[in-house]
Amino acid sequence: MDRPLKLVILDVNNIQRTFEKGIRLTMQRELYTPFAALTAEFASDTPITAAQICSIKLLWGTDTVFHGIPDKVTMTTSAGMSLITVSARSYTSLTANNEPEPGIKSDVDLASLVTGCLPHPNITIETGTPVVNYIYVKPTSTLWSAIIAYNIKANDRLPYIHGTNKIMSTLSHSRQVDYTGVKLLSCGFGVNTLNMLSDVHMRIGDGTYDYNYNNPQTGKYSIKRSRYYELDRQWLYDMNKGLVYKTAISNQKRNFSFFEYPSFANEQLFDRVVNTSTDCDSKYINAVFMTADSKGVRTKISCYDDDLGQK
Repeated sequence: MDRPLKLVILDVNNIQRTFEKGIRLTMQRELYTPFAALTAEFASDTPITAAQICSIKLLWGTDTVFHGIPDKVTMTTSAGMSLITVSARSYTSLTANNEPEPGIKSDVDLASLVTGCLPHPNITIETGTPVVNYIYVKPTSTLWSAIIAYNIKANDRLPYIHGTNKIMSTLSHSRQVDYTGVKLLSCGFGVNTLNMLSDVHMRIGDGTYDYNYNNPQTGKYSIKRSRYYELDRQWLYDMNKGLVYKTAISNQKRNFSFFEYPSFANEQLFDRVVNTSTDCDSKYINAVFMTADSKGVRTKISCYDDDLGQK
């Protein structure tokens, strides 16, 4: 599992610079977020202009495990050294920053939906996904929301990001990650009820709220949180399914398990954990949090036992 980590920056002149020493960073992949996130701090003995940094990559050995946009770059000079701090998100973050043209999208698959709004050289899309007869894109809806609506209708599951910037609809890339013999630093489990809704209601054309759904997970906690929604045309084909989805999102990370180990295995979302003595064993991976500093590389794996993480 041990390979060197390298940070690669690309400037406006397409000049590439690679850094291997003195790097401190964190990288996260997570089911409910349509991008990977990276924060990194590193030193340079030659000046770098922050405004010229246009792209950033993280390499694990020869494999690119992050590629994205430097959202914020800070340069600090001290004792002749430049200290660079970068916060970045992968290019798929643009799916949350773009709005498709509202209205009905007929006979769409994942590729046609995404490229119709966001053709991008650094974003790839799973091909061969089912064609659905239509989805409805609400005004001000993001592309990622439209991708979710498509995928729930096509596959009854959430979309997710694989690798650096590939938008996935199915589990065709899912693999088993074997942790036999790996020494764990910690493991545990938890519960999160912070955003759980107990009752959701949707309005129909005559002004009454005739569509209702009760969250079966809230009763044992005595949680009462109700939400009333206007008619959501995104779910006209199945209003009840829309309410179930809104409830499922409120249940995210309801129960979760995790473990941490030294090193990194480039785990992907919906890889399956095998051969651990933790509560994550045989479950899909829903979050990967990797840290690197002077103490070495560590990875925390989380699995969500909610309505969508193991689906």
